[in-house]
Amino acid sequence: MGHFLLIYDRDAGVLLRDEEYESAVEAMRARFKAELEFEGRDDIEIVALDAPSKEELRRTHGRYFFTVSELVDRIGVVGK
Repeated sequence: MGHFLLIYDRDAGVLLRDEEYESAVEAMRARFKAELEFEGRDDIEIVALDAPSKEELRRTHGRYFFTVSELVDRIGVVGK
């Protein structure tokens, strides 16, 4: 199981950090540190997630990794 920290800039639509940790505890520590670093920045989303692999995380939480156009293409909803 992978333990990931993602820091996402909502306004820019850009993933600022994508880090993997050995344990959930390490990921949460990194999250709390990032929360302090970005305190007061409502445009920044900070999450710690567990996933079997980086590929699975990209599949289940694609909004952090792909543009809107890429997400639409991946699920094939164009024209519907």
